[in-house]
Amino acid sequence: MKMPDKLDSKLLAPCGINCISCERYQNPCAGCLIGDDGKTKASLKCKIKSCFDTKNFSYCGRCSEFPCPQMKKHSKKYIKRYDLNTLESAKRIKNRGIGKITDSDREKWTCPQCGGVIKFQTKKCSECDYSL
Repeated sequence: MKMPDKLDSKLLAPCGINCISCERYQNPCAGCLIGDDGKTKASLKCKIKSCFDTKNFSYCGRCSEFPCPQMKKHSKKYIKRYDLNTLESAKRIKNRGIGKITDSDREKWTCPQCGGVIKFQTKKCSECDYSL
């Protein structure tokens, strides 16, 4: 998949991950805020998403409990597995705004060789196998 010219703000998951950079995006998941089709059982049971849905914020940084223990635990797990600090991503959304973050994430996750999408799990381009 090629990186689109503009990223939809709904691709920013409540936990701070940009869904376009996830291996499961459109394979078959549409994104955390877009729909439940194609999600793994773990994704469907996500405590952060469940909490987010009940509080009805545009992102977790608007919550008075941010950063909550769930966010901290999630981020620690993603740092260990993928070297991806989701808590820092969520803080960037809170401090800079969604529009600026989608622009910087687009730049961060675009393959410099072919314009494909670099997946955070593998650090490889979805199109040409370029590696970070």
